[in-house]
Amino acid sequence: MHRIFLRTGFAAAAFLALAGCDQLSALGLGPPPAASAPPSTPPAPMQAIADLRPHAGDLYSEFSAGEGARYSPEHLGLNAADRDRLSHVMSVPSAGLLVGGGGAEALVFRGCAAAGCDRGVGVVAIDTSTGLAFAAVHDADGAEVLTPNDRVEALLRLDSPSRAWDDPAPTQTASTETANP
Repeated sequence: MHRIFLRTGFAAAAFLALAGCDQLSALGLGPPPAASAPPSTPPAPMQAIADLRPHAGDLYSEFSAGEGARYSPEHLGLNAADRDRLSHVMSVPSAGLLVGGGGAEALVFRGCAAAGCDRGVGVVAIDTSTGLAFAAVHDADGAEVLTPNDRVEALLRLDSPSRAWDDPAPTQTASTETANP
């Protein structure tokens, strides 16, 4: 009986070795013919990122009302309550700054509530290479990131003396330090 299985195995192996794939398919023994993939639509072209560097020194309200309209609270994808929070804490803005470090660069707009920075601070920062925004508030309702962007948040933490994105005081740079005589 062992010989029968051995002979049958050799016969099947010989059959498969001698028969072409086309012949096996014709007998219904091979895989079904491959179906063509449906034509894919070409990917949408990347939207060109405008150079944000010339806007350093602009106020957030001016920037978001003009060329930076896509970074206004209305266009960041925030709900009505978060738009109001962000607008409230950005009511006393400081001029936009270019902040860089660790291979990242962002145009950063910081602001305070009308009652003072102890009542609320906000930040809208835009990655100059991708155009993606980070928006966050710290007010009486707590600190909350409204539009997350890990790369920009890490840059803001790196730039802060307390390593917090909501600390409006940037670290002192070499150009503002005085040299020892």
